Amino acid sequence: MARRHLEVLRSLPEAQVVAISSRGIEKLEKVAEDFSIAQRFQNNEEMLKTTRPDAVIIAVSASNVHDVTLSCMKRGLSGLLEKPPGLTAVQTEVLLETSRPANAHYMVGLNRRFYSVIQNARKLVDDSGGLVSVLVQYTENMSAVRAASLHPPEVLQHWMAADGIHCIDLLRFFGGEVASVHALTSAWRDTSPNSFGALIRFTNGAIGHFVSNWTAPGRWEATLYGLDIRVDLSPLEDGKATRRGTIVSQVPKEDVDIKFKPGLYEQDKYFVSHVRQNQQIERPAANLEDALGTMRLVETIAYS
Repeated sequence: MARRHLEVLRSLPEAQVVAISSRGIEKLEKVAEDFSIAQRFQNNEEMLKTTRPDAVIIAVSASNVHDVTLSCMKRGLSGLLEKPPGLTAVQTEVLLETSRPANAHYMVGLNRRFYSVIQNARKLVDDSGGLVSVLVQYTENMSAVRAASLHPPEVLQHWMAADGIHCIDLLRFFGGEVASVHALTSAWRDTSPNSFGALIRFTNGAIGHFVSNWTAPGRWEATLYGLDIRVDLSPLEDGKATRRGTIVSQVPKEDVDIKFKPGLYEQDKYFVSHVRQNQQIERPAANLEDALGTMRLVETIAYS
């Protein structure tokens, strides 16, 4: 993700990357050379003390996001942190409470909110009279994830937060605030749950459906049901709108979601702009309070 962010940042004239930090020297040198970053550090604290940046992008492993973000907060630095904002809702709440006294801005990298296809799909449904219901499906091959041995046990234990947060966050992004949740889990040939289902009532009356099976092939996808319109996002990067009378049209996609990792250009541009202008982080972006709402929904679904 560091490379993906750097690709965007070097295209933004209002942003200057002054330094990069990574514990792995080979990766550090390779990325720094590729993006012509002169100042390179293997210690975050030394980098922050030496360079005194206006803001940071925290693209570290899921198990380290919380601690690294806390260290940046103590220096009063604005930050865009990759998801999850902690492996638990409690860790996310700690970040939120720590951030309150600081005159800084914190944003969680839930970049799918910034997909042009997703934003245009939402507008199509809103323009037709509003959302009636939304179905989000999240599939994972946990056997392959475990076999890859890339993640420590605490991340695997909280995989719905570490990875599934993207899809669960879309439920709130489309549906709004959650009024009630009815969730079920099952474990098939495993000691941990690997099949999840949830029925959600949003405060606006819309209904959300979440389906997640880690036992069979599938894809990340969403279906929005409005008044006389259905929008299928399958995969999430592509959309098709169907109206009564079988009128079908593609959901528009912006060029930046083809040139860069989808959603990342508009997300990073939003963050840079709001830090420069000292503006509050609000939707479509996710501030820490908004992200905490998603983390609480993640845990309600994952640990029902």
